[in-house]
Formats: sequence, structure tokens, C-alpha cells
Amino acid sequence: RGIHGVAFKANAPYAPDCKECHGTHTILSSQNPNSRTYKMNIPFLCGNCHKEGAPIGRLYNITVHNIVENYSQGIHGKGLFEKGLLVTATCNDCHGNHLILAASDKGSSVAPKHVAQTCMKCHASIEKTHKKVIKNELWEDRPGAVPACTDCHPPHIVKTERNEEAFSNNSCLVCHDQADKTKKKLFKGDTIIGIDASHIANSVHYNISCVKCHTDVSSKFERPCQELKRVDCSNCHNAVSNVYFDSGHGKAFLDHRTDAPYCTDCHGTHQTKSKFDDTSPTYRSAVPKLCGGCHKKGGQANLMTELKEVNAYSDYTTSIHGKGLNEKGLLVSAICIDCHTAHHELKEADSASSVNPSNIPGTCAKCHKSIYEDYINSDHSIRDNTSMLHYPTCTTCHSAHVISEIDQDKFMNEITIQCGSCHQKLSETYKETYHGKAYQLGDMKAARCSDCHGAHKILKVENPDSKVGFKNIVNTCKQCHSNATLEFTGYLTHATHNDNDVLFYSFWGMTILLVSVFAFFGLHTLIWLPQSLNQRKKNKHKLPEGPVKYYRRFNKRQRFTHLLVILSFLLLALTGMTLKFAHMEWATFVANLLGGVKAAGNIHRFAAVVTFGYFTFHLLTLFQLRAKAGVSVKEFIFGKNSLMFSKQDIKDLGASIKWFFGLGPRPEYGRWTYWEKFDYMAVFWGVAVIGFSGLILWFPEFFTLFFPGWVINVAQIIHSDEALLATGFIFTIHFFNTHLRPESFPMDTVIFTGHVPLEEYKKDRPREYQELVESGKLDSVVVTKEFSKPWLRTIRFFGFLFLSLGVIMVLLIVYSLLMGVY
Repeated sequence: RGIHGVAFKANAPYAPDCKECHGTHTILSSQNPNSRTYKMNIPFLCGNCHKEGAPIGRLYNITVHNIVENYSQGIHGKGLFEKGLLVTATCNDCHGNHLILAASDKGSSVAPKHVAQTCMKCHASIEKTHKKVIKNELWEDRPGAVPACTDCHPPHIVKTERNEEAFSNNSCLVCHDQADKTKKKLFKGDTIIGIDASHIANSVHYNISCVKCHTDVSSKFERPCQELKRVDCSNCHNAVSNVYFDSGHGKAFLDHRTDAPYCTDCHGTHQTKSKFDDTSPTYRSAVPKLCGGCHKKGGQANLMTELKEVNAYSDYTTSIHGKGLNEKGLLVSAICIDCHTAHHELKEADSASSVNPSNIPGTCAKCHKSIYEDYINSDHSIRDNTSMLHYPTCTTCHSAHVISEIDQDKFMNEITIQCGSCHQKLSETYKETYHGKAYQLGDMKAARCSDCHGAHKILKVENPDSKVGFKNIVNTCKQCHSNATLEFTGYLTHATHNDNDVLFYSFWGMTILLVSVFAFFGLHTLIWLPQSLNQRKKNKHKLPEGPVKYYRRFNKRQRFTHLLVILSFLLLALTGMTLKFAHMEWATFVANLLGGVKAAGNIHRFAAVVTFGYFTFHLLTLFQLRAKAGVSVKEFIFGKNSLMFSKQDIKDLGASIKWFFGLGPRPEYGRWTYWEKFDYMAVFWGVAVIGFSGLILWFPEFFTLFFPGWVINVAQIIHSDEALLATGFIFTIHFFNTHLRPESFPMDTVIFTGHVPLEEYKKDRPREYQELVESGKLDSVVVTKEFSKPWLRTIRFFGFLFLSLGVIMVLLIVYSLLMGVY
């Protein structure tokens, strides 16, 4: 029944009989090395007929040529001839000994249906391997669609590498060769798809024949490929396909979504290239653009489903990963598939997704291993997640696609916002500290959360390894405060006035003082206003013209000192209130206008030095005056014309209130009124209190050598509230008492000129005038002079400038107190 026997019966030329293979009188056992049928001799025995140039090849239509030559070069031939392995397959192992049938015969051992069984005589686990690679199916289940052994491992030329020759490709290119311009329409109504043969030759599928992908080609049609469907890559790429079909893309494809991406959309069709080929669309540098074709604003991905990231490609290109890849050419930069995987893309909400919060740390750890170790052992670790509490992951702080460089201002500016989204209360207390206020004003060097607590290895203060723990806190503070001590670290970083008794009493003490002063003098101003309007009607406020007699109220020293007070106070108020209300937009504008937070701080300290300077100068002047007067210290302080409060001030206050309500005449004030004395004494109080607390804030390391760390907190409360009191009082109550009350409006220039018209002075300070007359000293303090108009205009210009700045400052403070929220 074999082809040899059939040919012999038909007396066909060169048909072999028994003696051709076994011999005549020298027939030996196949186990005998001298036998023609010995294992080592079989290839030569068969090769007598089946070799290049043999008559059999010329006479009969045998489709396989050069059998012996090819066999000897294959893995089987080399195993037999080069290594002497008798277990190596020879001709009879595959084709049989006597029942040798043509490969086209269905009963043949090398027929497509039986070839796997034949190979399994040696390769016992071939079906198991075959199922792993080829979609869990066998050749017998789908002949022609699922490849058998010889489809990938050609008979007689079996090598360790795949080298299948695409025998059928030329048949397909007869119609589909793009280079042949004459073949446009070979079949009615169908347009031929042209294929560039070089694409196939240069692709990773160069050794795969067309029909291995286009398995639905059939000879029963007039045109075998007329009913081609989308290629099924899972025939060969089964493992990857299973992953793909479990992904968001694959599930959309299985749902018959026409816009779902398939293998060929990413890898190409006939020009499929290795991901290591820099001309491949799946090469690392090309992947973002490939994915971005759909994942962009208005892209196909956003049209087919609701995505959290609607402009992923654009966001990625601006991120540190995108810039590293596109601008610096760093192929190690993370690309889409590093985070989302190449074939198993799932939405963030899917627990199996590589970008699900529970998996994000592990995904990022592929590149950021050491950071992952810090994070996973920190108090933010997702290992501590509960059903009620979910800790932050990498993307919580860094985002998914707009990841910034950590040393850029933009990222540094976002740190406290990110931390504050979870630690809201701590964020609010941080913003009340100098660090927080400087940060809000744009100081990128101000200490932020990560500077003290660390970026990834964040541990509770009770943990000995924590950066803010007892063991490490001093070194942490020394990062900025080189002279920090353990006492310095006693500063209560996130404390409010409700967390500590000392802070509680300091806060409420200052609050009561502030409210009391404003309440008393605010009421004083309101009840004074009606009488002030009456005074203006009685005494028309006109600027004197020509030579006029003036009372010399202030000397040059006093006027110069007051000028220093004005300038330094305006600078202190402007820079101080800018810091106090750092969360307001106007404060940021002022800080930038002044050159930044550091420049504003330097201006503030310079003004403070000026304040200490004029205060010292004034004290020296007082000592000189006392020595010149030849009186005791007590008499100098509590004397008749002293600025210290006396019983007469209580009388003047009572008389003033009666006058305000129309219950008595206007009091006959002396040289200094009670409100002027209050203004003066407030400077002493303010310089002492604001100045000392300011020095503590200026030199905290020095002062904590003598005081506990919480004194810094107390100093901050006192300095802030007392400054607010001073600023608000000067720019409202003081301005009203001197310039804005109707009888003096729009401005009292006496502090700039040093002189007040004598007639006006008689009405304003009748008691002092009468005392000067009685003592005969009036002439010594009265001068006749005329102030030039340019000089008066200059005084008014700067006076109004200072006045306007003060009013604007008050309005900003009121607005910030009423409308300002963090």
C-alpha cells in the first residue's frame, strides 16, 4: 500500500523492492552497525534516491527537494552525524519503514492531521507546549487555522531558529503587489489592497506566510481572499491575547465596538516591527504619540468612554517623564506602557489595574525602588489602609500625567496644598506660622511640610526614626537654623491658642486689649464728631496768607523724629501687614512689588532698626532736657508739661465727654491733651512690646538659649496683634484726632512746619496760652513768619501721600479681616 510498493507493482522505473534497502545475501539486523538499515545509515540509504540530481527527482513530481542535504544541516542531522545521537530522528521515524505514504495522503504519518502525533513519538510534551503558545488549541481541532509542527518547523530543515520560507506569499502578491500598477481592479466591484512586499520582508513576520495570519483564505471562492476578516493574532500570540481580551481595550473589542483598538492599530499590519526597532510605532520613544492618538482632548478614547484623564497625551508631554523622553532623549523615562502595561490597560477603579491606588506604589517602584521602600515603610503606606481610611499613593501627591520636577518652583509650591488636602487642620496652623506665611507669599525657600517631615518616609513624631522625633528634630531644624538647640525645637509648630495655656492667655490678653482700645476710642471718636462739625462751622478753617504770628509748638529735633516715625511706621505696617495677611492676593502683589518675601523682610528689619534708632535718640534728648531743666527724674516725668498721664487728664476726659453730649463747654486744654498723651505713651509701649517680641522672632536661636521654645509662639501672638492694634489705631483714631476731624480737615500741618497760627492756638489750647502769658514766656515762643506756597504744597503733597497710604492700609486690613479666608 505504500508509495514504493504501488510503484513496484506498476513496474515504475526506479521503484525500490526489498533488496534495494535490505540487500540480498548480506541481510543484517538493523541493530548491526554494518547493516544498511542501521540508524546511522538510514539517511544515506534513503538518500540514494532522494538527493539532489538523483533520477527520482527528475522523473517524478516530488515537491520536496535536496532531502539529504537539508536533513544533514538540520538539528536532527547534526544530532546524528555530528554528535552520534542514535535517538535522533531519521527518515523512517517520521515516514515509517514500509508503509510510506505521500504527505497528501490522509493516512500518511506526515499528513497534516497526523504530523503532531508523529512528532510526539520523540517530543512527548509538544501538545502541552503547543496549547500554551497557540490559544490553547491543537492543529487537529482547527486544521489550517491553527499551525501544526511543520508549519513553523519545515520538514528536513528543522533548525533551532525559525526559518520558515513564505511559500504562499508569492501567490498572494500576484494580485496584491503594490509595485504592480496594472493591478487595480481584478474582480468586479472590489478594489485590490496593495501590499508593499518590502514591508513584509522587513517585519518581524518575514518568515510567516500570509495564510498563517489570514486563515480564512479558501480555494472554494473565485478569489480565495474575498471573505477575509480581521486577522486573529491569538493563533500565535495566545498568552498576550488573553491578557489583551481582559483589558479595557479587549473588552471593548469583544463588545463589538468598532472604535476599540486592536493589535494591528498599534503594531501595524504588514509592517509589524519589533519594539526594539526605532522605526516601530511601539518603540519606546514612539509609544506616547501612539497612545496619544486616541488619549488626547477630543480623541477617540474620550468619545467611546468616560475617562478620568481627558488630555493624557498633552499632560504627559509637559511632565518630567515626557520632557525626559522628548527633550533629553532619555529612553529610560517612563512611558505609557510602563505604568498602564502594554496589553492589560484597565481603568483606575479596577482593582486589577496597574494604576489602581492599591497597585500604584508597586507600579512606580519599577523605576523608583528606593523611594518605594521609604514610602511602604512610612505612615502613609497603603498597607495600613482600612475600609474607612485610605492613605495617599504616588499619584495623590504627584498626579498621574502632569508630574513636575521636584526642584521646580511649581512642584515646591504645590506641596503644602497636596498635604493640606488631607491634613486640613495642620495646614491651617502651618499657614499661621512664619514659614506658612512666607510660602503663601511665594517664598520657595520657606520650609514646607516635606522639609520637616520628609517626602516619602513620613513617620509620626512618636517614632524614633521620624525626622520630627526627639532624636532627629534638632538636626531637622538645623537644615535652616544652623544654631538650633533642643530648647529651640520647643517651638510649638502646629499649635493654636487652644492647645497651650500660655498661648491661650497671651491670645486672649492681646485680643481684649485690642478690642478695648478700639472700642473706647472708636466710641470717643463717634461722640466727638458732632461737636467737631460745629467747631468747623464756627471757625472757618482757612489757610493764613502773608506774615502771620505763629506759636512754635515743635522744634526741629521733634519734627525730624516724627518724620522718622512716619517713614519707619509706614514701612513696618506695609511689610508687616503683608505678612500677617499673606493669604490675601493684595499681600502677594505687595510682596512681589517689594522684590519678594526676603526683600520685604529686609525692609521690615531695616525699619525696625530705624525705630530703635529714633527711640534711642528721643531718650537721649529727654535726658538732655532733664539735665538742662535741673529737676529730679520724678519731677521731670510727672511735671506739669510732661507727657505722662496726670489727674488733669482725667478731668479733661470727663469735661470732654460732657462737651461731646452738649452738657458743658469745651474744655480748656493745656499743652498736651489726654489723647495726645495716649499716642505718645503708645509709642513707648509699642516699641517695647513689638520691638522685644520682634527681636525674639528675628533671633529665635539666641533667645531660646534663655527661654523655652514656646516663647517664640507667644512672641508671634503679641507681635502680630500689637502691630495690628498700632497700625489700625494710628491710621484711624490718630489720623482722626489730628487730621480728619472736621475742624482740622483736610490736614493739620503743625507736625511738619512746627508752627501753629497764634489765634488758632489760643482757641485750641487756652490753658497753656494763659499760662505762657502769666509767666511772660509767650514772646519767646511766638514768631512772625510767612511760609512759601511751594513749601506748603510740598508739605501737603507728602502729608496727603502718607495719609492716603495709611487709609489704604486700613481698608485692606478691614477687607482682609472680613473677607479673607484660607
